[in-house]
Amino acid sequence: MRLCSSLLWSRGKASVMAILVRRLEKAGALVTRSDGRQLRSGYVILEPGKEVGEHTTEDGEELIAIFDGKADIISDGHAEMVEAPSVVLIPPHTIHNVKNRSDALLRYVYVVVASPDLRPQRASPQ
Repeated sequence: MRLCSSLLWSRGKASVMAILVRRLEKAGALVTRSDGRQLRSGYVILEPGKEVGEHTTEDGEELIAIFDGKADIISDGHAEMVEAPSVVLIPPHTIHNVKNRSDALLRYVYVVVASPDLRPQRASPQ
């Protein structure tokens, strides 16, 4: 892990924020909730036939960037076969699973970003 300082301007005030750099050497968290304000990320390596297990990212959108291998992206009882290089977008509140369906390692990075409130805005009383 490498940290660099960067000067950021926010509402006329300067603040220092560290730029985070991590190499994709082993599976695990890349960016955690304590690192980023609105996103988290990880690097996943799945052995043939293995899966991450059903889960949801609740209010967050998840982007999965597949670098090596073939995966079944399973949601709502439907499996979509995705082969590298590919990108998959998982909407908020979607129960899903990722399964390695090949004889080789599946390598991908996921990024979960907090979504803004997607509910329709109410008209303000006049």
